[in-house]
Amino acid sequence: MEPAADDLDGYENATVYEDGTVVRISVRRTDSDTYPSGWRYTFHYGALSPGPETLDDGTIRRYDNAHETTKGHERHVAPDPEPTIIEFPGIEELYDRFWDEIPKSQFGPSSNPGDTDE
Repeated sequence: MEPAADDLDGYENATVYEDGTVVRISVRRTDSDTYPSGWRYTFHYGALSPGPETLDDGTIRRYDNAHETTKGHERHVAPDPEPTIIEFPGIEELYDRFWDEIPKSQFGPSSNPGDTDE
């Protein structure tokens, strides 16, 4: 079962993998005018050491809304340094989309890496 919006609210995790990659998830509801969507989030997949197939900060793929009021919701895909502005489909759908686009097994507030659901 995929996590619901209420489950994602307040969820943070950073998992480092043996291949030198990392997944960082941070999701929080907010009523700040800076985030009109009502969410502040980052879904990041990257390398611990930047290289030719990453952005300067090691990003391979990232969704975030760090500048929502000025830029909107962004999708960063290496090696293109310019993010794509996306329509925000809702936090649950964007969370699922992120996991569909990276080569790592999904984890979340209802599971931890390596855990198995019964």
